[in-house]
Amino acid sequence: MLIQILSFIHHLTTMLFGIYISAFFLGVKQNFKNVLTLFALFSFEGMLYIINVLVLGTTVADQLYAVTIHLPLILFLILYYKYPVISSCISVFSAYLCCQFSNWIGLLALAITDSEWCYYVSRILTTLISFFLLCKLACRTTETIFTRDTRELYIIGFLPTVYYIYDYSFTKLSDLLYSGNKTVVEFMGFSFCISYLAFLFVYFREYEKKQEIEQYSDLMKMQLLSIEKEIDQVKRSKQKLSILRHDMRHHLNIILTQLQNENTKKAIDYIGEIDNLYDDTMITAYCQNEMINSVISIYHARFADREITLNCNISVRETFSCPDTAICTILSNALENSMHALEEIASEKKWASLTISEKENHLLLQIENPILQIPKFVDGIPTSGKKGHGIGVKSIVYYVEQLNGQCHFSVCDNSFILRIII
Repeated sequence: MLIQILSFIHHLTTMLFGIYISAFFLGVKQNFKNVLTLFALFSFEGMLYIINVLVLGTTVADQLYAVTIHLPLILFLILYYKYPVISSCISVFSAYLCCQFSNWIGLLALAITDSEWCYYVSRILTTLISFFLLCKLACRTTETIFTRDTRELYIIGFLPTVYYIYDYSFTKLSDLLYSGNKTVVEFMGFSFCISYLAFLFVYFREYEKKQEIEQYSDLMKMQLLSIEKEIDQVKRSKQKLSILRHDMRHHLNIILTQLQNENTKKAIDYIGEIDNLYDDTMITAYCQNEMINSVISIYHARFADREITLNCNISVRETFSCPDTAICTILSNALENSMHALEEIASEKKWASLTISEKENHLLLQIENPILQIPKFVDGIPTSGKKGHGIGVKSIVYYVEQLNGQCHFSVCDNSFILRIII
């Protein structure tokens, strides 16, 4: 009688474990409403199982367990909770795999004590402990895993699915596992090997993506830091210019005094000193936007140092709807790439043409410059095989996409053209 009661409680806890863990693995919230909903499902499936036992016997009822218990559970997760088919199946198969904790502990207890009641008590206690630990430690992880794309889910679900089929085929529907057939026994080892290799492949791909994202993020931070430093430099130049303007009256009086005293040389030297002070504060007004003026002024000086002509046609208003920092980063990278491309040209006629305008609340940017060699394009984006090159292009594409804009790279008549619409 005791054994029958323990056996009933064991089946009860195992079924509850499978239903609740399958749902919680997928991300079903562990609240009162869902607990009652899943308990109603448990009651329905429990009645089906009892009817099968009474009508067909325990052996046949266990063989039909997948049809009467697991299949309705999968359909319930799909139709009621709206989870994808593959995620629901893998979750149920994973919960089934987790039942092996109690199975092994029970068999161990039976082997040690040779008492059937110890087998059932061990299984019941292990099931309860496993349920508690999985709810606390594993469900949040599995919820994230089961939202991966279909290709990865096939790999993740390979092992629990194979084990599910293996266990039912060789233990529930037949006794091949206990027949001593080496092929049957070694099949799980083969499955583990395939699953492990697939896992390593996915893990390595994810690791590569993570490393690439981290590296790209670091590069973006470095570029933003560089832009911020240039902007700070411009701000300091503006402050210095305002101070010089304020002191201009004093400088003129000093020059006038030197000229009145016929100290022409001292007056000329003093004028040269003032001119040197103003060199660092030259910001040309290309448009109404100060940030655009600052960036173009910085690069205009760099182009001039390299004897490159920068032709500018700028017509934009004072403020934009998008962040100034993003616009300045895009413009700086575009001018930087153009400057580096022109450095490789030996011709004395080095030039770049920059056009920025507005049309129907869109910012239009175009930069054109001659090139020595046509770059290789991948998916419409120019690439470079040189180490450290290509970062500027990636940065432009990244920020344009962040602003929901479009960029187009092309080559026409040995000139490289970049067009951007934001």
